[in-house]
Amino acid sequence: KSAKIESIRTVLFLGRIHPVKGLDMLLPAWKILQSRFMGWQLKIVGPDNRGYLAKMQMLAKDLSLERIEFCGPLYGDKKFQAYADADLFVLPTYSENFGMAIAEALAVGTPAIVSKGAPWPNLDLNQAGWWIDINTEALVTALEVAMSMEAHELSRMGLNGKRWMATEYSWPEIGNQMLQTYDWVLHGGKVPEWVLVD
Repeated sequence: KSAKIESIRTVLFLGRIHPVKGLDMLLPAWKILQSRFMGWQLKIVGPDNRGYLAKMQMLAKDLSLERIEFCGPLYGDKKFQAYADADLFVLPTYSENFGMAIAEALAVGTPAIVSKGAPWPNLDLNQAGWWIDINTEALVTALEVAMSMEAHELSRMGLNGKRWMATEYSWPEIGNQMLQTYDWVLHGGKVPEWVLVD
């Protein structure tokens, strides 16, 4: 690699190329920011969903987007390498029940920008990223802040996310929560904070 290529920083979208994932917000946001952040590129990784990829590629062309790559799907080690190589993960989803890609990005130490279409309010609390409103303006603002940060600042946020995933989403912690949940079901008492009761 040349020094110029090595200096390029990466915003990564990883998920199905589907209308619900918010690429129709991300691409216009990139249009607004691309000329101000020449040292950044946008990588779109994921499988096509019923021809939506072609629509997003056409939108990218219509917007004259630069430094954008549609990489197709990645699996296994290659997927996790994409997270690790990225400086920032973004998922401006309209609706998500959890968002496994968010947990995966955080687990490898990549800070995340996630819309409120996904249930990740603790991103801000854990200083591991940004939990933003579902619109292009909020996305532009968060990307602008993140892309203006020094690499070491983003790395520190990434480490916060990695620690958070290791404590709250590790198998021992999940097992402990299951044990407490079953104990509550059998014996009553205080409702565990992770159990939602209507």
